[in-house]
Amino acid sequence: MTGSLLDVCLALLLVSAAAGTLAATDDAAKTAPHAAESRASETAATLATTTASVEYTIVAAEGTTGPDDAAASPEADRIAHGTLGEHLARAVTRSATIDDTALSPAVGDYRRGVRRAVADAVGSRTAIRAVWRPLPCAGLGATVRVGPRPPPTVTVRAARFSVPVGASSVPAASESDTEDGATTAASRAVAVLFPPDRIAAAARGDPIASAAVTDRYRRAGRATGVDAIARLKRGGPRSANRALAAALAADAEAGAAAESPAGERDACGSGDPTRVTIVVRTWSP
Repeated sequence: MTGSLLDVCLALLLVSAAAGTLAATDDAAKTAPHAAESRASETAATLATTTASVEYTIVAAEGTTGPDDAAASPEADRIAHGTLGEHLARAVTRSATIDDTALSPAVGDYRRGVRRAVADAVGSRTAIRAVWRPLPCAGLGATVRVGPRPPPTVTVRAARFSVPVGASSVPAASESDTEDGATTAASRAVAVLFPPDRIAAAARGDPIASAAVTDRYRRAGRATGVDAIARLKRGGPRSANRALAAALAADAEAGAAAESPAGERDACGSGDPTRVTIVVRTWSP
């Protein structure tokens, strides 16, 4: 082989190698975003399907666990079972506030346990946000976050899914509710916060849980201007729930009117009392 021919062959080899390197780089660039998106989706699937048991202690108002202040009582120790998504949904609905008034201090230990379980399952460079926004104009809702906020310089991929919450016993909207659905939405939201059947069962045989529920009713009543405890004593949880729902519906309508004097629908944005939205965000180093 002559020197000229050898030079040509080497040049062709170098061009081929360079083309191969460029192709590999292009493939990697195309694959990276898909891999990141896949990790966000896979993390969402993990939350939706992975089951866990979360241990926690019921702590009612002022650091008590019940009417006798049985702080060391083993009856205050509980275990909740479900998927990680279901745990997040429970934690966020039980963390609900009305105009920044916390309804359930007893949820703190459970919420911490849920955060630990979720953080262990999803690993690093992942942020989870669970949101319950049932009545945007009434100031009722909650958010629970797990993981750090992503750095401002990275590309973030996201996936989301929803977890149903609440009781199916609340009727669908009636004709009087068709304009904005405030009454029905409020009734469904209150049923999520105070499930009547579970509350009645707790009152019959679980004094620690019953004390925590009573404290939650008291706080909700103060936030809405309703004597929920009197209603609870006279007519049970359904009566107290109706009074709270009426007050929340009125607040929602007043809030909507303040946001949009012209009467635009969805002035405060959309809300859904029957679902918790979970958003997963992931990023690479």
